[in-house]
Parts: sequence; structure tokens; C-alpha cells
Amino acid sequence: MKIWLKRALRTFLQTAVGYIAVNIAVMDFSNTSAAKTAVIGLCVSATAAGIAAVMNLKEN
Repeated sequence: MKIWLKRALRTFLQTAVGYIAVNIAVMDFSNTSAAKTAVIGLCVSATAAGIAAVMNLKEN
């Protein structure tokens, strides 16, 4: 289970870093609704990473 948690965290971090990198390049920081959209997108990406980790969980 410890290895699974490590992989899930790594998957989440890879997704989050990629999403943040793209949004920093294109985001208008003066617009608060754009920031809200970016945070929601990050949450969706994190959820997708979590679902992928659960789907790859091997039952012992």
C-alpha cells in the first residue's frame, strides 16, 4: 500500500506541475475569474490523477 500511495502522489504532482506550467504561460493575473478557473482546473486535474491511481491499484 505504501508503494501505491507514493505512485499516486507522484502522479498527482506530475499532473499539477504540468497544469500549473501551462496556466502560468497563458493566464492573465489581473482577472480574478481567470484565477478561479485555474484553481478549478487544478482540482479537476488532481481528481483525475487520483482516479487513475485508484484504477491502477492492485489488489493483493
